[in-house]
Amino acid sequence: MVSETKLNPEQYKKLSNIVYKASGVVLNEKKYNLLVARLAKRMRLTNMDSVSDYIRLISKSQDEFTEFIDATTTNHTFFFRENKHCEFLIKTMDRTKPLKIWSAASSSGEEAFSIAVQFLANSFSFNIHATDISGSMLKKGQRAIYSKEKMDKMPTYILHSYFQNGKGKWHDHVKVKPEVQKLVTFEKFNLLSDTPFDTYDIIFCRNVMIYFDTPTRQKVVTSLCKALKPGGYFFVGMSENLHGLEHNLSVVLPSGYKK
Repeated sequence: MVSETKLNPEQYKKLSNIVYKASGVVLNEKKYNLLVARLAKRMRLTNMDSVSDYIRLISKSQDEFTEFIDATTTNHTFFFRENKHCEFLIKTMDRTKPLKIWSAASSSGEEAFSIAVQFLANSFSFNIHATDISGSMLKKGQRAIYSKEKMDKMPTYILHSYFQNGKGKWHDHVKVKPEVQKLVTFEKFNLLSDTPFDTYDIIFCRNVMIYFDTPTRQKVVTSLCKALKPGGYFFVGMSENLHGLEHNLSVVLPSGYKK
C-alpha cells in the first residue's frame, strides 16, 4: 500500500541523489519522512504500488520527473517574512531611480508581492522578476490568491490597499490587485543549472541555500553575484550566511550584503 511506503537504503540514496542533481537540495537522513510523504503522494496520483516502479517511471517520464522534483522542493512561506531586509531597502534606496529586483527563490509569490506592496506604498518605481524551480508554486504566484492566515504579519493599511477580499467560498482568501500583479513576472528558473539573463539592483535568495551543501552554495552565490549590479544589494535568509564562500560582497546588516 502507498500509505505504508517505505524506502530501503538503496532507494533512499537513489532518490536523494536524483533530487540533489536536479535541484541542489540535500535530503539527508533527517528528511526521510518528508521524502516518503512527498513520494507517497506522487505514487497515489500515478497509481503506483511499488517504489521501484515509480523510480522507473521518473526515469522515463519527464513530466513525472518534474512533478517529483516539484513535490520534494516546495517550502513553507508567508507574507512579510523576515521583513527587516525590505525595511532597510525602503530607508536606503533612491526613490527616483527605477529598480530591477529579483526574487530568486520566490516559491508561491509571497516574498515578491510583500516587496511589491511595500515599495508601492513608498512610491518606488520598480519591477520584480520572481523565479522558482517549482512549476506548481509559480502557478500559485501567477494566480495571486492567498489564504488570509498568511497575512498575519501584514499591516492592515497594506492589506486594504493592495488586496481584494474573496467572497463566498473564497471568503477566507484575498487576491493581489492587478496594479500590483503587473509589476511582478513569474518564470521557472533552476538556481543550480540556469544562467541569469539580466542584472539587478537587488537580489533576494532567502531560505533556500540552507538546503544546499557548500559546493552548491558557492556555485549559486557566484552566479547570483554576477547578476548583481555594482552597488546592488543581496539578501539571504536570516538563518543563512555566506561564511566560507568566495564572493565580492560586504556585510551591511544580518544576512544582507552589498556589492
